[in-house]
Amino acid sequence: MNRKLIGIGIIASLAILITLTIMFVEPITITPPKKQESFEGWNRSGPFAINKFEYKMGENIFFVADNLALNDAGSAIFVLPNGTTKYISLPFDGAQKSSFNYYFKPSISKNRNICTVDDLIGEWTIIFDGTKYQELKFKILNDTLESETGNFQRVC
Repeated sequence: MNRKLIGIGIIASLAILITLTIMFVEPITITPPKKQESFEGWNRSGPFAINKFEYKMGENIFFVADNLALNDAGSAIFVLPNGTTKYISLPFDGAQKSSFNYYFKPSISKNRNICTVDDLIGEWTIIFDGTKYQELKFKILNDTLESETGNFQRVC
């Protein structure tokens, strides 16, 4: 008899707990995780991005093209702060390759007629020639990475 009473008590307790849980606990909503945007927080224009808005002398500039459309074709032209000198031009064609990355470290060069750090310091522009994408702007600061101090001596 005791076993029957204990069994009925356990079943009654479970029934009460289940009823209370249904009444007072709100349903759990399960949502899939948000897809993190590629290159979130980067300096962007359309499918193009660089990793920062400001760089010190001696830092690498990481340039990325991601999900280029088939009709995206042209050149990404990096223009020095003087507004007329092209530092580098990177051709792209979305019909050939939809994504790529490239990095470089701006430096002085006698061959490029970039004689001192003064030629590199200031606001640079990336022009996406052949496309409708807005230009990207970034700055190279008058501050050098400690490990790169000796690499920026006048060359011409």
